[in-house]
Amino acid sequence: MTDIFDFPPLEAPFVDLAQWRRDTTENFVPLDVHPLGESPFRARASRVDVGEVSVFRIEHTASIVARTPALVSRGATDLIKVSLQLSGEELIEQDGRVALLHPGDLAIYDTSRPYTLRFDGTTSLVVITFPHGYLDIPREELASVTATAFPLESPLGRVVNPFLVGLAQSLAQLPAEHGQRLARSGLDLLMTLIHTQLKEGVRRDPRRQLLHELLGTIDELLGDPELSPAQVADAHFISTRHLHAVFAERGITVAGWIRERRLERIRRDLTDAQLADLPIARIASRWGLVNPAHFSRLFRATFGHSPTEYRVAASVHEQATSVYEQATGVHEQATASALH
Repeated sequence: MTDIFDFPPLEAPFVDLAQWRRDTTENFVPLDVHPLGESPFRARASRVDVGEVSVFRIEHTASIVARTPALVSRGATDLIKVSLQLSGEELIEQDGRVALLHPGDLAIYDTSRPYTLRFDGTTSLVVITFPHGYLDIPREELASVTATAFPLESPLGRVVNPFLVGLAQSLAQLPAEHGQRLARSGLDLLMTLIHTQLKEGVRRDPRRQLLHELLGTIDELLGDPELSPAQVADAHFISTRHLHAVFAERGITVAGWIRERRLERIRRDLTDAQLADLPIARIASRWGLVNPAHFSRLFRATFGHSPTEYRVAASVHEQATSVYEQATGVHEQATASALH
């Protein structure tokens, strides 16, 4: 099996089907894994974490992996996954679409809804996971581009896909702050791919085009403490009633979206090593939340920790990662076996 990109061999030992099922549930979300063919199933993987972005290298034999409706119903998940094929082929099915990935191609899928992955032979791939909030687009909009192949041999694919592969190759060797910056650059490039694909549908739907223009205005004005639905509506010469109707069609509210985007930007800044000396109140105020007590309550209610606890936990994680890499000298932050 030859990878399209030059990766060193994985050092983790292979595990059997029972262990792999436990590993995938622990590291992703609960999944059904069913081997194909008569040969014994085997798999192995490595993992590198940068904040809430995780990069996996995975090798396994032929199988079907399913996130079934029953598994989805067991609990909410915020995880987004990107598959980037290195060798073999992968068939991804979600939201009524099917994407066939050849080596060098990538696709995105959402763990909050059912999906199926099929591998008819031995395969090698990179999987990148991160919270949905990093994408800055409503889930209903994301659903229009899931299970869509982004080929290596496309104008954007020739730039984005190799960058993500390079990120997977080098992430564990970089200082924490550099790894963070590159991981965020990778997600920005991924957003460029997604928005390019979204525009195809948006151009044919004036209502969706207006939604994306409204979302852009909100992003530009997030730092304004006085930002309100009326201000957004006025910027586009529409009524606030019309504004609320456009958002309601995607199952979200204007005020809720503004609050979500502010908290997401603050969360990212709290994990940014280059902003470690910036007071938390300053970070909150730069994104329009100027009342520290109100902000702290919102943050805890959303993420389950106070802003201070969240920042400390992120810092401890980065320090542990750095110490581990220096002590071991490995090129991958991996568990001793496949994923555990």
